[in-house]
Amino acid sequence: MKIKPECALCITRQVVDVAKELTDNKSEQFKIIAWGLEKISEMYGESSVPSFMGTELHRHLKEKTQNSDPYKNLKDVANEFALKYLNDVEHLLESDDELERLQKKVKLAIAGNVIDFGPFSTDVNIENMVKTTLDGKLDLDFSEELLNELKSSKKVFYTCDNAGEVVFDLPLIKELKNYVEVVVSVKGSPILNDATLEDVKTAGIDKVTKVITSGTDTIGIRFEESSEEFLSELNSSDFIIAKGMGNYESLTEYEEKQGKSEKIPVYYILKAKCEPVAEHVGVHEGDNVLLRKEISKV
Repeated sequence: MKIKPECALCITRQVVDVAKELTDNKSEQFKIIAWGLEKISEMYGESSVPSFMGTELHRHLKEKTQNSDPYKNLKDVANEFALKYLNDVEHLLESDDELERLQKKVKLAIAGNVIDFGPFSTDVNIENMVKTTLDGKLDLDFSEELLNELKSSKKVFYTCDNAGEVVFDLPLIKELKNYVEVVVSVKGSPILNDATLEDVKTAGIDKVTKVITSGTDTIGIRFEESSEEFLSELNSSDFIIAKGMGNYESLTEYEEKQGKSEKIPVYYILKAKCEPVAEHVGVHEGDNVLLRKEISKV
């Protein structure tokens, strides 16, 4: 997925949020924002991919500020909130009907996807957004296809998105494991508020299934930078479940990779949190999405 003109608003706001998160000193904030705007001006253009551009921006900010994890405090708060919230709603997720049960757990995973300080400001009311999502419906629904594919598969590659959100991934991952082997992937090192090994351990995912890292800090997935273990596990899976807009923005770039004829299905689970992504998916902004597509294997 390529960048749209209005993406400038989101990526510029991320720079302001990082500056405010790192310091209360206005002069320092101006300095950090200037660094970010300079980097944006180098990369912003019609051929840019939002998640790849975001990666370079946040790498630049980490280097300039000498802070390897600017969102650490926000990630810890998100994990704490999600653990408490999951405890309150987990009893609502069960059903004797396997499709309904799967749909409920997909919706919870989408509800977790609103814990995202990329498209949303750091002061947004996350709790209200999670409740609204959980009470809503799947506006784009490939859950029957997902269930059927689970029944005919052996292994699924599940790539996570954000801290906090990974807590809400746990019930879905447990449900998937009723059918298949699940390998979960997170970032190799901090970037934005994306989940790392520390976050999945907080969520307890490492206690129920195998967890690996991408070996890199790219927002979304960039095969060219991914570790051999990551690529091996992905290529040996029957299909991918990709959480969030960053994974959607990046993986859709591999749909028509020249010279690669073998495809692998991808189920995208996300909240369409901005108009550019909603338009690309073919839904309305704010819609809950479970979409099946295919990409070229690595």
